[in-house]
Amino acid sequence: MDLVWLFIATAANVFFLGVNSQFVRDQRVAMCFMISWGITGAQFTFTRVVSAADNPAIAFWVSGWAGAIGICGSIYFYRWFNPRYQNWQAGKGWCK
Repeated sequence: MDLVWLFIATAANVFFLGVNSQFVRDQRVAMCFMISWGITGAQFTFTRVVSAADNPAIAFWVSGWAGAIGICGSIYFYRWFNPRYQNWQAGKGWCK
């Protein structure tokens, strides 16, 4: 079960970092503020779980896969989210 939490925490951490970097680039301060709390939670969970890992090699492998999935997920999420957010901001609603 610890490896499941490690996977979730690592994927979430990298996902949030990836999305947050896009928002920083776009200077969306409020979104950066909110996502930084997600980053904090994911890093806290990661630290708690990895410090109790029995096998560092397996923890490394799980973290590597989770990070790769997290960063790719953040790219696809931002591609989906940004045009919808731009439409909403322009008063056109959430749909394209």
